[in-house]
Amino acid sequence: MKKIKYYLSIFILFGITITSLNRCDDFGDMNYDPNKPSSPDTRLLFVQASRFVRDFHLTGTYDPWAILYVQYISEQKNIQYSNYQMTGYELTRYYTAVFRVLEDIMRLNNDESWKNTAFVQGLAENATQIAMCRTLRAYYYMHLTDATGMIPYSEALQAKNGNYTPKYDEQQSIYNDLFKELNEAYVQFVGNDVFPGKNYDILYKGDIANWKRFNASTRMQLAIKLFKRDEAKGKTEFAKAFSEGFIQENSQSFTYTYDINIPQPLYANMLTRVDFQPSEVIINTLLDYDDPRISAYAVKNLYGTYYGVPYGLTASVAATINPDTISHFNPKYYAEQNTAYLTTPSIMYLAAAEAAERGWITASAEEMYKKGIEKAFEQHGFTTTEFNTYYAQAKVAYTGTKDEKIAKIAMQKWIASYMQDSFEAWADWRRLSVPDLKVGPNSTIPEIPRRRMYVVNDANGNEANLQDAISKQGPDALSTRVWWDME
Repeated sequence: MKKIKYYLSIFILFGITITSLNRCDDFGDMNYDPNKPSSPDTRLLFVQASRFVRDFHLTGTYDPWAILYVQYISEQKNIQYSNYQMTGYELTRYYTAVFRVLEDIMRLNNDESWKNTAFVQGLAENATQIAMCRTLRAYYYMHLTDATGMIPYSEALQAKNGNYTPKYDEQQSIYNDLFKELNEAYVQFVGNDVFPGKNYDILYKGDIANWKRFNASTRMQLAIKLFKRDEAKGKTEFAKAFSEGFIQENSQSFTYTYDINIPQPLYANMLTRVDFQPSEVIINTLLDYDDPRISAYAVKNLYGTYYGVPYGLTASVAATINPDTISHFNPKYYAEQNTAYLTTPSIMYLAAAEAAERGWITASAEEMYKKGIEKAFEQHGFTTTEFNTYYAQAKVAYTGTKDEKIAKIAMQKWIASYMQDSFEAWADWRRLSVPDLKVGPNSTIPEIPRRRMYVVNDANGNEANLQDAISKQGPDALSTRVWWDME
């Protein structure tokens, strides 16, 4: 009976009924009872919990909505998603397949009966495992709350304690707790070496120093979003994380490598439907900036030129485009076992440039800005000479008023974020409105979404708390802004 209750608690995590869980790929290695585990191997559990970071690169094979929102790609046929008719973001899978598993790893590392067993010790020291789980959990929660706003947080995962209807926490309280979790986790890591179970760490191969850099970088990403809503908090948290050491080299990037079991989403699409190609927005921007990275992002069409697909076309207009004129993705972006770059030194240096320009840190804003662009060029194999030529352009050089400089930072961050962490790119666009993106002619709404809507099945049995969240946050609509997204 005890075992049955535990399994039930897995399925009813934040008011979710068993019937709402209809995706067979969402659960992975969950068929065990930690009260009577036969082999609670934290190495395998950590692999399971790590796999879903891929969602923040591309949300799927057919509806990569976040990367569509920032207009890196356009639909060239099968026009279905750039009209924004698909509105929901299902969160169930993260509570079942990620947060539950991370919590179990931490519980095993704290349990006197299990913490010193080979099944647990095989990954890393107890404190380091807990620190990794807290860091990774915060990274996931940051993305989920940035996408939808209020979500179950403080009362999540308490079904086995009898709480089947957790409240939806306000984003401010979630952010405050994420800072606490990340700061505590940072000092919890043991040493800076590579831990023994490195082959089961599919994100950083057991490199503790890189995990600490990732932790600090995530705090910087959280903090920079607060410049309108809570500047004092943002400044304090950013400066602390910056001083502790962020991701500064491409070899330190936070990445996810697809494999034959979970291939890159665009791979399947390009094999069959070929729905997407680089957008006119990104291609024309690169051409306008005489940016050599265009060759790393796309390939020339059959006429030897670059042409991006206009964004948000109607199906009838899209059908008139000669496919021979379209520039396709650089093949690396749809390789089956492609490595997705999620947090890179380019993005972090440019965040530091913005923080310096706002007076949050004492570093040189121009130095941070130049480093950010230089690291982006390095990431794609371009030379220092090519960078210097690019930077010499008036539209790139760090000149102008404060607002103009921040706009330049935002533009370079948007360019550098191409096909990386689409959620963070979307957050940057919502914060800074750069570049000036507009909906396409097939759009069903007047502006690009500012959040993703709730999915009804996520709140089965918890409708009262969902409605309470909506009453506090605003209508459950694509146009409603999350807490930090102030006009």
